[in-house]
Amino acid sequence: MTRLPRAAVEEMMDTRPETTLEAALEVFEVFASGSLTDEVYILDDVGGKRIAIAPAALKEKYRRG
Repeated sequence: MTRLPRAAVEEMMDTRPETTLEAALEVFEVFASGSLTDEVYILDDVGGKRIAIAPAALKEKYRRG
């Protein structure tokens, strides 16, 4: 499991505004957590896929569509 500071993820997204949060984090899907506030967790093998768990506000901020 990898932990990324929220600030690092926001900086990454600022440099690539046209991309999705999933693409920037190189994961299959990002799940929202109401209890996380300042970190994003990346899990390498959940059902054979790489996923992330991010603060709900961060996921909503970068939601596309």
